[in-house]
Amino acid sequence: MKKYFGLGVLLFFAAANASAVDVGVGAKVGINGVGLNLALGLSKRVNLRVAVSEVEIDDEEETITVGDDGAEGDIEAELDVDFGSNAVLLDWHVFNGGFRITAGLFKQTGAVDLSGRLQGSIIVDGQPLAPGDINGDIGGEVKLSDSYQPYLGIGWGRAAGGKGGFSFTADIGLAMLDPEVDFDASVNGGGPNGLDQAELDQRLAEMEADAEEELDDLELWPVLSVGVNYSF
Repeated sequence: MKKYFGLGVLLFFAAANASAVDVGVGAKVGINGVGLNLALGLSKRVNLRVAVSEVEIDDEEETITVGDDGAEGDIEAELDVDFGSNAVLLDWHVFNGGFRITAGLFKQTGAVDLSGRLQGSIIVDGQPLAPGDINGDIGGEVKLSDSYQPYLGIGWGRAAGGKGGFSFTADIGLAMLDPEVDFDASVNGGGPNGLDQAELDQRLAEMEADAEEELDDLELWPVLSVGVNYSF
């Protein structure tokens, strides 16, 4: 919620000084959740836009496959999703109308918390791991990005430097991400493979690499949103 408070303050001061600068404010909904936009007119065709969004999804079920080829197994996980995005963008209204080409920097914020159990015995980096080697659930966290990454897209919306009033807005594009996975679990010292905590941690580190490889498809993250905007 802090991001909404900060952008809300910007929107307040922007609206208060709308006569001195071309400003557009808006609300949107899309893949990255519900969010807000603030656009400042740098010229008649170019806007600087700051955008934030957030989404929460609880108790989502997901299967994560880990282990060496031919000896894999599944973690049946329950996910709590709490993430959003921040973006700093330049909109170029090519034809001095609603259509725009957008480029800038995009950061996926927040994380996905997971909790699950290994469903069968597997081999991890040539070493065995069984469900009985783990005391309770495997916990973890998935971060989609920890830094700002390039974004490129197209969209539609009234420029802040154009004619004022309400307009429909839409954005579609791609952002680059760098997913990271972190697993955490406690060893069962009486398990079938007699592991200690250090050995389990080593297995978990290899499983993290397997999970990150599965997430390679997310290195290009689709961005799709629609909303309304008001230009002063």
